Amino acid sequence: MLKRSLCALLVVVGVVMVAPDWATAEAMKLIPSHPLAKVLRAPLPTAAADAVLRLDGAPAETISGQVVLLTGGAADVVTATLSDLVHADSGAKIAAAAATLQWVRYLELTANTNGVPADELVAQAPTQIPDPFWEGAERDVEPNMPQPLWLELAVPADAVAGEYRGTLTVTGRNSRAELPVLLRMRAFRLPEARHQSVIQWWDFPGRGFDELERGSDAYWEHLERSCAFLHRHRQTAVWFSWGWIPQTTSVDGKTAWDTGIFEQFAEIAFEAGLRAVHLTGLGRYTKHQLEPDARTTSDPASLDRLSAVQAAVVRRGWQGRIFTALTDEPFIYQEASYRALVNRVREVAPDVGMIEAVETEYVGDLDIVVPKLSHLNLWRPHYEGLKRQGRKVWFYTCCHPQGRYPNRFLDQPLVKARALHWISYLYGLDGFLHWGLNWFAKTGDPYSEKGAKPWDGLPPGDSQVAYPGAKGFLGSLRLSAMRDGLQDYEYLWTLEDRLRELKQRLGDEAHWLDPRQRSLELCRRVVQSFYEHTRDPQMLLATRAAVADEIEALAASPLLVVQTSPPEGTVLPLGPIMVNVRGVTTPGAKVTVNGRTVIAENISPNGCFFDAQFLTAETPTITVTAEREGRTRTITRTFPIVK
Repeated sequence: MLKRSLCALLVVVGVVMVAPDWATAEAMKLIPSHPLAKVLRAPLPTAAADAVLRLDGAPAETISGQVVLLTGGAADVVTATLSDLVHADSGAKIAAAAATLQWVRYLELTANTNGVPADELVAQAPTQIPDPFWEGAERDVEPNMPQPLWLELAVPADAVAGEYRGTLTVTGRNSRAELPVLLRMRAFRLPEARHQSVIQWWDFPGRGFDELERGSDAYWEHLERSCAFLHRHRQTAVWFSWGWIPQTTSVDGKTAWDTGIFEQFAEIAFEAGLRAVHLTGLGRYTKHQLEPDARTTSDPASLDRLSAVQAAVVRRGWQGRIFTALTDEPFIYQEASYRALVNRVREVAPDVGMIEAVETEYVGDLDIVVPKLSHLNLWRPHYEGLKRQGRKVWFYTCCHPQGRYPNRFLDQPLVKARALHWISYLYGLDGFLHWGLNWFAKTGDPYSEKGAKPWDGLPPGDSQVAYPGAKGFLGSLRLSAMRDGLQDYEYLWTLEDRLRELKQRLGDEAHWLDPRQRSLELCRRVVQSFYEHTRDPQMLLATRAAVADEIEALAASPLLVVQTSPPEGTVLPLGPIMVNVRGVTTPGAKVTVNGRTVIAENISPNGCFFDAQFLTAETPTITVTAEREGRTRTITRTFPIVK
């Protein structure tokens, strides 16, 4: 009663006084978390010794962060705000409007994903799992119950490197909490081009928008918002149904296919920044064969609807941007008939590309072949051969794989969803496909376990990572983790690209430099194979920071690039172990390797140097130092040694 009375007295006419800390400290507090945490309802998180929300990212990136609100023993209605972030030295600002603050919503789960070991799950059902974002700024919060708050900062491309500071504030009816925000802005920009292709098959216009008439103004407005949403989450292509191309009959009785809806759909997608439109399957299964689907063409022998799209592609100049599937997941029994249909499509529509999620190997001349992650693992030599032939190889996940493979099921840790795109970098894959963006049951609450499943037997969360809101799609923890993983991919790509530029600048003298090796060495700290990956979120986040550090170091003085043969992390047996060391430094720098100076004869005028080191079980590391004009840079490479 005393505290409540005191707070009331602090507001006088025209003046608002700030309550002392002791008046509100127990009522509400904010605890910094990280963007790979699924915060469960219990146990309650504990306050960190370093009560600061730390963010780390680059210009043109969307940076994720997470905090947990604890309201103490009282229910409340709260809102969150972020101040402008101010550069510590220059005073430059990242406006508060660049941030999106979203309260995290929980879903009741009564059964876990089948086939996933218990130690690979976030929690055992029955439980509540955080995933969707609430719509709206205000949130009812329960007493003694953690409420996560998700932050996304869309950083301007011209943001100044350095440290930014701001304050995150949560205000309730009777209390308030603040948390300092510290942002480290990197000195490199996320590439404008996206080096991973991504599509998630969607249900459009989707649950909650079924009443929209195809081709109406409201329909196109919804498509614009939806494509912008996908682009923000780094999707590069969108799905269009053959069934949305209607057949028309003229007054003289002639039939034709009207591609108007298709063309306007593609225009809107391209204007939103997406670069491709994928059409659904042209074929259908008949026992163990595949044939053109009469539902998509008036004459299966002519594929005439496909001909209409071919004409539109040529007229619009959309070659390389329009793709079709034949049928989903052809199996070994359909290989011969599938290849025959591929050839037919090539004849009818040479400018329409072909992409397929496949369950077998020999499916003909597809432009993009998309094996499941587990099949890519089992049949890797075949797909590596396709890559050498210049084919595009993506991978996909759906209700499989399970086991210890990474996937995006609701009850799996977020590190798995994010690791998928490190796997893509590790194996040089070109893209990712997931079947379920926003598929829900036609009835029932889409925010319930039953309403979220369009068909029985699906793993929880398999069919959606986006949810229906009043005005369009709402995101989720898993969708944001996917976007963050695609940005991680761009970090690895940027380090590789900077080393490629260095190699080109040095010419033949740097013939030994593999621009991809260092990114792969770092990548393997997170993922080691198609199913072996770290389960430690901090390892992934620390590795990402290490990649960023090395990108920045390439612009620092003295320059120091080190490449070992074999690569760092290679398991080495005793007997003897010789590691070749090559590198590049600023011309004129003094270089030492494991404390021994590299002789002048082994350093070129351009700064390329080489050395050899014998390692032992007692000395499994190589330490290289470059020193010039009082500045020093040191790099260490470590090797596991088996006795």
